[in-house]
Amino acid sequence: MSQMQQEPTEITLPVPWGQVAGKSYGSSNEKKILVVHGVLDNASAFDRLMELLPKEYHYVCIDLPGHGFSSSFPPGVILNFFDYVYTISLVLNALQWKTCMYIGHSFGAQIGVYFSIIYPKRLEKIVAIDAIICKSVEGLAPYIQNLYDTCSKFKKTEILYSKEEIIETLKFKRHDPLRTEAAEALFKRAVTKVGDLYKYNRDKRLRELPRPLFTMESQLKLIRQFSTPVLIFIAFGSYRKVIMQEDVNVMLNNAADKSKISVIPVKGNHDVHNNFPERLAPHITNFLNGTLQSKL
Repeated sequence: MSQMQQEPTEITLPVPWGQVAGKSYGSSNEKKILVVHGVLDNASAFDRLMELLPKEYHYVCIDLPGHGFSSSFPPGVILNFFDYVYTISLVLNALQWKTCMYIGHSFGAQIGVYFSIIYPKRLEKIVAIDAIICKSVEGLAPYIQNLYDTCSKFKKTEILYSKEEIIETLKFKRHDPLRTEAAEALFKRAVTKVGDLYKYNRDKRLRELPRPLFTMESQLKLIRQFSTPVLIFIAFGSYRKVIMQEDVNVMLNNAADKSKISVIPVKGNHDVHNNFPERLAPHITNFLNGTLQSKL
């Protein structure tokens, strides 16, 4: 299959609080794939991977609410994990997609898995890059207090930065570093220019990552309903490596159909899809085509 060549088309999709922005690749007549980034990233986190994926699909890469060019959720309320899950439903409805395949990284992978449980059969296949399920919250009361404290400190005022300062932040002020070309890809949607400087396009409430506010026992009841074919990438250099291995074991022990779970270890850190997309692209292509062999 030939690789992606064409330039993407910018799209905006209406949602009750504003818009979800994104980029569309390929013909609307082709098989459909929704692509969703991780927290504090944006749709351009997949620019480099898109260049290596087969063009015989229609890809839509979105900015989640409060990221990139998408509207934030309404001010004055805490961010809710399942509002992001519901966003996927709104996006698919706006695209008029009854079903599609799904590629997600980190937080984007997690919301895809929960979406597929709540809305069964809408996702035909899932590619989960270095994340699969959400851990239960330890210390629930302090976590909820932090959510509300973060929300109460939310202000519209923005600090402006030079491009060099933002690239440096995108590269190094995260759990795992980004290569320069990977940071440059994110930069395109991460900021808005104000004069000669830039402000971030991000919801400050995301400093406290939204998680499901129920116990792991409750989550396991959901996971036991999971039966969507899924390809899970474990990045061996990721800060999440131990967590990922635990999560994969939970999925293998509890999912409704274990035969539909494929696991591929890859060399790289948490952002391997952006840093080294060539390490993932062949496996994703095989998975989309139904020819993948798990390496677990």
